[in-house]
Amino acid sequence: MQLTSTLSLNVVQQHLFDAEDSSRIELSFAETAVLQLMLKHQGTLITREALLEAGWHDRVVSASSLQQCISVLRKKLANYPEVELKTIPRHGYVLHLESKHNQPNYFKKPKAALLFTLAVIASLLLLSFAYINHNQAPYNESLVTSSLSNVSGNIRVFTPAAQAELSTATNKRLKNQISDEPNWQAPFSSFSSFALLTDKMDSFAICPNYQQGQCSGKQLINITSETQHGSQLALSDFLTTKIRMEQKTYNKLDLPELKAHQGDLKEQIYHGDLYFAIDDHRLVRSDMRISLVDLAPDNGIFYFAACITDEDCYTTPIRYEIRGQFKRTTEKWQQRTVERFDVEVSKTTLSSPNALSDTAQIIYLALRKQHLTQEQLSFYRVYQDDGTAIWQLPLVNDNIMWMQRQTLKL
Repeated sequence: MQLTSTLSLNVVQQHLFDAEDSSRIELSFAETAVLQLMLKHQGTLITREALLEAGWHDRVVSASSLQQCISVLRKKLANYPEVELKTIPRHGYVLHLESKHNQPNYFKKPKAALLFTLAVIASLLLLSFAYINHNQAPYNESLVTSSLSNVSGNIRVFTPAAQAELSTATNKRLKNQISDEPNWQAPFSSFSSFALLTDKMDSFAICPNYQQGQCSGKQLINITSETQHGSQLALSDFLTTKIRMEQKTYNKLDLPELKAHQGDLKEQIYHGDLYFAIDDHRLVRSDMRISLVDLAPDNGIFYFAACITDEDCYTTPIRYEIRGQFKRTTEKWQQRTVERFDVEVSKTTLSSPNALSDTAQIIYLALRKQHLTQEQLSFYRVYQDDGTAIWQLPLVNDNIMWMQRQTLKL
């Protein structure tokens, strides 16, 4: 769809393309849909309601979402003064395209030479930066041998690139959360684990009886705490409490009668429990679910839900939900390829509990801040096998979690 003699809108791939210098301007799903509707009816008033329906179909969003979308589009079109998004107060917007022969002379100066010069300078700067930061990933990964109550296993440890020395204290930081019990036999014979250690949080995702590159998804242990403030839980007590707390499930979807259903869309569902253990406070469980529906290559619908309770049911369940559109890219963390999901949040909900334990208070305040301020969140899928996956979640700082997964055809 043509906006000017050189600038066109690619609806499928969600970008603007300038044929004069072969440059691209990436757009979000909402920005593409809004601009497409206005382009179809250029010169005509489009109501706010029609634009909200186009950009956020079947989703409840505030008028500020449309205002923000128009503001971002104007910034992205700043170099094209012949394309104007006009506001009609209290009514809507009009797209006005000015003919090229009506433009002032200073708009007709060729951009190619200037852009080429800028591109050369930018390339040199990027090459210099790449040379200085050769193979510099956001996280370093190291392999550590460890044990849980006389059971041996390996831990793949992620530490921020600037804090690589944290991995040397992995075993100590694991014991700060789950202490050894020399006279007790764990109900598994081996384990594999991933850990995310930062200066704020220690997070461990553990799969018991991991074999031949596959995790069974049974008895998964996900535990996190503030650095230096773990509860040093006895593994036997923790597993007993874990079984008792997980008798009530909030987010799991298990509908056997739907497995034979054949649909056009596939929903990837991830489910698991993350435990917060801080000092000697109550253990807090977060029952989590992630849902992904691909609508196009590397784009689709993202849903995340967490239901948070403590071991004594002192805290009324805190329900936190996120809905939005995701864009998937890949990153290299040293030798590991990681999938990144940038989620443009369209809706969040957070229920207020009638009571808060000390640990739940920390979690609730962090979620409330996130609920009120963040319009985009990034989730990372670090690992996946036939029936499980490991996610890095932006929940009360960054945490890592091993989750069961299943596919539902819609």
